[in-house]
Amino acid sequence: MVEGAVVEGGTSEAESCDVCIVGTGAGGGILAYELARAGLKVVSLEQGSLLREDHFSHIDPYGATKDFGVRAHSRWPSDPHEAFFANRLFAPPEHASARRRPDGFLQYQVFAVGGLQTLWNGVSLRFSAEDMADWSVSYDALERHYTAVEQLIAVCGSRDGLSVLPDGHYSAPMALRPVDRLLSEALGRMGDSKALAIQNRKAILWRQGHAQDCISNGACAFGCPVGAVYNFPRRLLPRIVRLANYRLITQAKVTRLLTTRGGARVEAVAYLDCKSRTEKRLQAKLVVLAAGAVESPRILFNSTSEAHPHGLANRNDQVGRRLQDNPKTVLSTSLWKLWQLGRKGRSYDIGYGDPLLLLAEARLPDGEPFRFIGHDSHLVPSVPYYLSGLQGFPPRLKRQLARVLFHSYVTLGLFCGGDPNPANRVQAGKTCDAFGVPQVEIAYQTAPKTQAKLAAMEHWGRALLRRASATRITGQSSDRGTGIHYAGTTALSFGREQGVVDRNLRCHGLENLFVCDGGVIPRLPEKHLTLTIMALAHRLATYLVDADHAAAKDSGPRSDAVPPPP
Repeated sequence: MVEGAVVEGGTSEAESCDVCIVGTGAGGGILAYELARAGLKVVSLEQGSLLREDHFSHIDPYGATKDFGVRAHSRWPSDPHEAFFANRLFAPPEHASARRRPDGFLQYQVFAVGGLQTLWNGVSLRFSAEDMADWSVSYDALERHYTAVEQLIAVCGSRDGLSVLPDGHYSAPMALRPVDRLLSEALGRMGDSKALAIQNRKAILWRQGHAQDCISNGACAFGCPVGAVYNFPRRLLPRIVRLANYRLITQAKVTRLLTTRGGARVEAVAYLDCKSRTEKRLQAKLVVLAAGAVESPRILFNSTSEAHPHGLANRNDQVGRRLQDNPKTVLSTSLWKLWQLGRKGRSYDIGYGDPLLLLAEARLPDGEPFRFIGHDSHLVPSVPYYLSGLQGFPPRLKRQLARVLFHSYVTLGLFCGGDPNPANRVQAGKTCDAFGVPQVEIAYQTAPKTQAKLAAMEHWGRALLRRASATRITGQSSDRGTGIHYAGTTALSFGREQGVVDRNLRCHGLENLFVCDGGVIPRLPEKHLTLTIMALAHRLATYLVDADHAAAKDSGPRSDAVPPPP
């Protein structure tokens, strides 16, 4: 149970701190932990609530095997890939940063402590030196921070010696299951010399003797009932919440940042108490926006002043530009070679759902190569999607079919790199959310090259599944936000003409404002971005602590300093 300095909506008293962090997700959580442990006075602002520890207790890894998912209230959706997006934690349109249109960019947000990492499957991949070749931060500068984060969040995986996917600090991964071996063998039969199958890299407590160890339901992305998958509220918040120099304010919706008369510094953060709907202010020496690649630009756009008529850090019209997501192809099927497992009863551990990682390369019609990655998802289903075409069968027959097919269902997700098109952008909007705070609008078009990449990935994925004994394959491809790997809108750059933040994540032209979320990633490779956000956060924390120590050198050590973690 998390207890301590967690307050809903803040207080009526004037407050101040050394560092105000807006957001508690991948970047905000690491920052809060590292800065609070170093002794700085830190306040985290989160517009959502702290979820109860039993919030995901309804995700039962064992109950489904009693009836194989066939229940009186079972629904039979036509598209199994919609299940994840029906999660009630996703913000509704009236609360979201932008209105979601069916034909537009489908941005998804979670307003709760932990942010999108409350629904994270834990995949933790390093970017390569090639991925970061045109960044203002090199791989070498980030390498030790990758390692520190991997140790902190407990990543399991294998070391494979690949330059395209650098190795990290890992504990042992789970063993491959029959479905993983089928896919690996099918990959070998494809004769694709550019394709590899390796152990996935996951931030999860896997058989390490912890009370939060994985309970093997495979449904990590739907919310972990025990906290085995890393997130800030379950893993790091309990270590800092009782410190006198740390405070977490929930139900605190940041509306704008207030600057000094000349506009060179942020002097206060204005936020709304979501319960009382009263505005409050927090004075801070340093402010870090870690609210996400859509919400952070929204705050910047809403922070207009005489010195910043178009929003903070936007003097060169770079805020919001180059919105990216990983184009994604998802293919699902029942593998008939696994039907026998349903008759005999599963004898293997379902584990954390996707222990296999695929690395591959395809070519566009003009011959240009591009890389993509993939991982399988094989779990204990609470809804038998594999029976979606059998609505007319009587219940008894459905149950018999479910028993046979129960352990045969697999989903293959494939991801390629994003498109850093300046015209794809978040921009100031004309609508307001339910609290009266101006929202942003998203302008987004799928490039023909991206459509060709999606088609090539889908062709490759279908060929792999067919070789692995696929039956009916259900597919869906999109680059309009369903990857939920949002990037590019406050990009790292060498100068203010090309982006928003410098190599230390400080906004160009502002002395004390930083951004640390997916928005700072200028070009999204095929790999998941979460671990890189966390490594950037760790690097920023190191930079801020060093700067604070240098400033305080003449006045002696802080009285509120705390020792490093054991």
